[in-house]
Amino acid sequence: MRKLEEMIIKVDRRMRQSKFNDKRKVRICAKKTGYQYYLEGDDSPRTYVKKENLATVQAIVQHEYDERVMKELRNTKYHIDRFLCQYDMDAIENVYNKLCDARKVLVTPIIETDEDFIQSWKQQHIGQQNDYPTASTFLTEQGEKVRSKSEKILADLFLKYGIPYTYEPQLCLENGKYFYPDFALLNIRTRKTIYWEHFGLITDGTYASKAMQKIHAYDEGGLIVGENLLFSMESEEIPLDVRRVEEKIEKYLL
Repeated sequence: MRKLEEMIIKVDRRMRQSKFNDKRKVRICAKKTGYQYYLEGDDSPRTYVKKENLATVQAIVQHEYDERVMKELRNTKYHIDRFLCQYDMDAIENVYNKLCDARKVLVTPIIETDEDFIQSWKQQHIGQQNDYPTASTFLTEQGEKVRSKSEKILADLFLKYGIPYTYEPQLCLENGKYFYPDFALLNIRTRKTIYWEHFGLITDGTYASKAMQKIHAYDEGGLIVGENLLFSMESEEIPLDVRRVEEKIEKYLL
């Protein structure tokens, strides 16, 4: 849907920039040596277009093409919007959810319930795997020990928004390297795993350099910022921006 909207914007921008208002029609005659182009208006006879004037023909044909593409794009978007308005994404899962408990134990649902999926996901993303020593710990509302006050804030925000998470799971990247991201998060709606890194000393040169190396390693290992990798940052002068964190949660995790 996003790709469709991007194409509509692109075509609309191109049509507005061209400021085209030539209403003549292009007629084409195929020859052995190529094509001959003619222009024909409602009040003017058909006239042959010389090679040096083909830019006018090209502009007319391009505009006709853009108009047809725009019509198809808008028609497609209209039908998709209608479908989404009528489609109940939970309808199939609710067939199972509405069964009584006595029937549920006898049925294998075609779509795994959210509760079962979350439990399975947590077993695949076990937390507290990083044994790197720390000087202090903070206790989250869910009961994990985390390394910093900001990580506690993040964990408590994930809990507040009902986002399943684990803290410092072991992650094997596509290149075989192992890392321990601060959080593994589950978007229940899309059932997609997203990793979150928090960088707490971005103004420290050595720390910032290591943070960039880690992001680069994630990129090489198949994680893409904004797709399956998110991060937050702070320093002594720049505190954690909770509002920005919540914006990311609403955009990528709900």
